[in-house]
Amino acid sequence: MSFTALYQRPHMKKYLSIFNIQTLLVIILSLVSSYVCLQWKINIFLDFLIVGIVIAFPLTFSLRVAFRRRERALQYLSLFKASLQSVAYAFGKTKLDEDKKTEFKNIAANISDELIEYLLRNKDDASAVQSASHQIYTFIQTNSENIKSTVAQKILLFIFRVNESIEFLLATRRHGIPWGPKAIVLFGIYMFVIFYPASLLRHAGFAVSLWYVFVMTASKALFLISFYNIQGMLEDPFNQNSPDGIRVNDYRFSYRPEPVIIPKEKISKKEKETETADENDE
Repeated sequence: MSFTALYQRPHMKKYLSIFNIQTLLVIILSLVSSYVCLQWKINIFLDFLIVGIVIAFPLTFSLRVAFRRRERALQYLSLFKASLQSVAYAFGKTKLDEDKKTEFKNIAANISDELIEYLLRNKDDASAVQSASHQIYTFIQTNSENIKSTVAQKILLFIFRVNESIEFLLATRRHGIPWGPKAIVLFGIYMFVIFYPASLLRHAGFAVSLWYVFVMTASKALFLISFYNIQGMLEDPFNQNSPDGIRVNDYRFSYRPEPVIIPKEKISKKEKETETADENDE
């Protein structure tokens, strides 16, 4: 199997997506800095404790925040779907007409579709989601006469959870993690790539080959930039091109018309009537 065919597989595309333009720049910069230090015999003493602090602490902070955003997004997506289903079940127990119950299910499905569309498409305007969410309240106000007060209170509790989930998910989509730690990490990685070959040559001497210096520099820089890229992908928990992206479509509210169950007695009676009709025709 060729590399192109392997890369075209959906799962492989997701896993290889951690390598991007930043990765290429780091590799090129590693080669250039290694060549320059060997060519002009540059060596320096570098305290890597400072470099570790500049890179490790902000990177750890950013990864922790990104993981937390993903877990909270999963929590509120589950709460959104469960609350919306509970509201649909509560309306199913009311005295509303079947047409009204179907109308509400269409409203609930529309809310779910608008929210998921917003999360997946990265739209700037969330007014469609908020307008769809407001339709539930309008529906309750219109049909309040046919809903008992106790049922209405339960429905409002579930609607509060639906609105809470929607607002949290919208806020998560709009706002990323703080840019300061990310900028410090990226700056630290580039400084590491520039100065590490000179520090390595101070201990190894200038008798080593260019490929040795390049591989030692690029391998370490590749790990650092890969962690940085992973953090960037986790920052958007709804990114479907990421191997860790949330399968948002699993939380889409949908309903199917309830099947009409015919009692066995009616089925047997209907079969007898059909047989009798056939005999009369003969």
